Amino acid sequence: MPTSDWPTTSARINLRTPDGHCLHVRQCGRDSGEPWLVLHGGPGSGCAPSMAAWFDPLLHRAVLPDQRGAGRSRPAGTLRRNTVTALLADLEQLRVALGIERWGVVGGSWGAALALAYADRFPDAVSALVLRGAFLTGFDDVQALFNARGAGRDLLQSIDGRGEGFPAARGRLYVATDMLQLGTTVQKLNIARAWQRAEHRLLGLQPQARRQTWQQRMALVRKYRLQAHYLYRRAGLGKSALLRAAARIGARGLPVTLLHGREDNVCRPRNALRLSAAIPHARLVWVPGGHLAVGEMAKALGAAIRASAWSVGV
Repeated sequence: MPTSDWPTTSARINLRTPDGHCLHVRQCGRDSGEPWLVLHGGPGSGCAPSMAAWFDPLLHRAVLPDQRGAGRSRPAGTLRRNTVTALLADLEQLRVALGIERWGVVGGSWGAALALAYADRFPDAVSALVLRGAFLTGFDDVQALFNARGAGRDLLQSIDGRGEGFPAARGRLYVATDMLQLGTTVQKLNIARAWQRAEHRLLGLQPQARRQTWQQRMALVRKYRLQAHYLYRRAGLGKSALLRAAARIGARGLPVTLLHGREDNVCRPRNALRLSAAIPHARLVWVPGGHLAVGEMAKALGAAIRASAWSVGV
């Protein structure tokens, strides 16, 4: 059933945080349905309307927030008080504001890392995890994304050689973060355009044929400013810390489903194996295709959500 035909709630709210951020939140489904929190990737991407299609409108209540500075949240693209600690506090504030006792959490890529951190920090708030194409926030993961021989070539060229003296991917991220925040408008636009080309190459997408509007180009600047900010700092998490969090989650017996594309070039399949070792009871599902939540992966997400058996708390 198309989400536009849902005989249910489809509402948008703005959640104001104590420190001056305003989160855009979309809700879909029945108010009495099983509550699910959706954590988007990026960082900085925002929730897409297609994410609501993973849920059964007669059974679920889907909550889709844009994280700080991302999507329609404001102030857009800001790095001010934008840390993983703040993101986790926002999610807990949102849960309490909506009157939800416990919810399932589904996250993809960066959203999977944030979901693990949230379930570890607030164990009583989470009833199940569905993690797609998990990103483990290690420098080796970043290196695999942006290396001189691969997709990162576009990013390297866009900083005019200023990163040559820095070690590998971290140096490029350092320069990109600086320029996306303090550079001229032309420098910011060039970095964002190069980053998008690198991203499209990794995802196997064709370059955009249409000329982007000014608003679209500036939205990319804000998106990649956030992404560089988090990737350079390993999101304040790091792979070792995230795997320790996964092990604690595993020890509690929380229902966990791991979905990973067999041809995922963005978040390597070995990430799923590392998480599976840390959470031995987790159900690991290999899905044909790459990193994006489309096609078979979108079907697998819907099936995993429906199959998750947990006590509803509303």
